[in-house]
Amino acid sequence: MPLETALIFEEAKSSFVYGNYVAAIVLAAAFVEHWFVASLNSRGYHKEASQGLAAAISCARSNDLVDQSILDKADHLRLIRNPFAHLKSIDHEHIIAQRMAKSRQFQISELLEADAKEALQAMYGVATYAFVHR
Repeated sequence: MPLETALIFEEAKSSFVYGNYVAAIVLAAAFVEHWFVASLNSRGYHKEASQGLAAAISCARSNDLVDQSILDKADHLRLIRNPFAHLKSIDHEHIIAQRMAKSRQFQISELLEADAKEALQAMYGVATYAFVHR
């Protein structure tokens, strides 16, 4: 794994431990994206690898390259990461305010902590999958 990818992995873990949940989410998604891009590139899917995480997940799904449960976790992570990485409108379904209202979870720290736990589970799932299937 490239040094940058390893550093992202370590920083995501540390961010969670120190309660920096948004950072943990964004970094876990970055690790997942690094892995998908590298995996697709190594299999000759260069175009799909260069088009972002959604395209990489879609390519892996349509070509049955990765277990569906890993793809589902990665895609969910992508959705909760996107409002932090790409500014979304106030009515976008995945922004924190909309998700808080929908889930009736009004403690932002609890929602972010739960999201960060899911993000790390997705990151570890990808890392484990990569190790087992290399």
